Amino acid sequence: MLTAAAFNLAGSSWGTTLTWIFSSIAFLANIAILQSQLGAVKSVQAAFRRKGDQELLRIDVPAFLRAAESAFPAWTRTLQNLRHAVVFACSALSLAAVALV
Repeated sequence: MLTAAAFNLAGSSWGTTLTWIFSSIAFLANIAILQSQLGAVKSVQAAFRRKGDQELLRIDVPAFLRAAESAFPAWTRTLQNLRHAVVFACSALSLAAVALV
């Protein structure tokens, strides 16, 4: 991203190309991360079913994941949401900027 910014500041056409590539990757990766977080319960339940272990099948996965999340400091969720907002906003802004150039 810094390389793309440097090329853009230098007026090189590589800046636009690199911005399209890296901003698209950041945007799509953030979508994948967000999707995996939102689907964590189903993913863990599916993984436990694949193991076939009866003890794992008895675990209340939503409660298990809530307990795991509660072990982190309270500001972790705020920081996570802020990160998502910044990545989405900056990626969208940079893609819009190169689309208008």
